[in-house]
Amino acid sequence: MANNGTAYLLWFFSTFGICGIHRFYLGKPISGILYFCTFGFLGIGQVVDLFLIPEMVDHKNLKQRLLYSSADATTQQTIVRDVSTYTQASPPLDVQILKICRDQQGATLSDCVIATEKSPEIVKSKVQELCLAELLVVGNRESDGAVIYKAV
Repeated sequence: MANNGTAYLLWFFSTFGICGIHRFYLGKPISGILYFCTFGFLGIGQVVDLFLIPEMVDHKNLKQRLLYSSADATTQQTIVRDVSTYTQASPPLDVQILKICRDQQGATLSDCVIATEKSPEIVKSKVQELCLAELLVVGNRESDGAVIYKAV
């Protein structure tokens, strides 16, 4: 990357008769040779360059960035997240069973197994725990006499 200070320092050598060195530094070798052979076009070109150096430095730096930067650095990165594999954490089994029993105003053991998609042994032990904790009450359905569990 070109630097304004270095370019001005090289331009300053024109006061000693060495003109055009700053143009070599800024990537303009042909005009640098012309400046060197003609003493900066008899000093007029050197005075003009005094005001053009910042623009020439910016041009050189831009060219360097475009030539040597990778294509990945200029493109915007995107984040892809596969939503289909994202699963929301299901509530604990005891909460699921309590909601089923509350929403259905009494549910059988098979209703709880189907709704939670857990094995009957696991669901049965959890239902027994909830009954012991007095969160569920055991009863019978009037229509068919099936054992149902109701949330308290």
